[in-house]
Amino acid sequence: MTKRNRLNTNLIISVIVVLIIGSILYKNSSYYISSKHYLSSKEEKRSFYSLKNEKNTQDGKSFDFDKFTGKWSLIEFTSDKDTKITIKDNTKISKGTFYIVVLDSDYNIIAKKNESNENENENGSIDFTTPKSGKYIIRIVGKNAMGNFDIKISESNNINLSHKDFFE
Repeated sequence: MTKRNRLNTNLIISVIVVLIIGSILYKNSSYYISSKHYLSSKEEKRSFYSLKNEKNTQDGKSFDFDKFTGKWSLIEFTSDKDTKITIKDNTKISKGTFYIVVLDSDYNIIAKKNESNENENENGSIDFTTPKSGKYIIRIVGKNAMGNFDIKISESNNINLSHKDFFE
């Protein structure tokens, strides 16, 4: 093998190694966690260090948590087209990255809120109108997140919430 061929081979191997390392680092970064692809993918893996004070109500859910990482589709509901929905959000995140995401049955993002952003980590609401009749999912997504999750849902038409257990 000539010196030039050896140099080209080493260069190609170096580029491949850099691409592999870059891909691994990206998938573990908060940029990947906040990507549309990650927030809306069907795959769900999740872990908590602790989950306490969980309360399911007819119109919402609340709990305290520590070190949440992953995705949890914790509420589902069926709605008619053009139903106005308001999610009153009293969530407080003290650490980590945390999103509340609303998905349709095809896992398209209808609405989302970045709870980790200091400007948005306040009491507020997530308002949206359902674009079609069907099933909708309220999902939380986080990375090393800690805090209190607390939402209440109100709507212009009657909907029934279905709470999904952590182990479902």
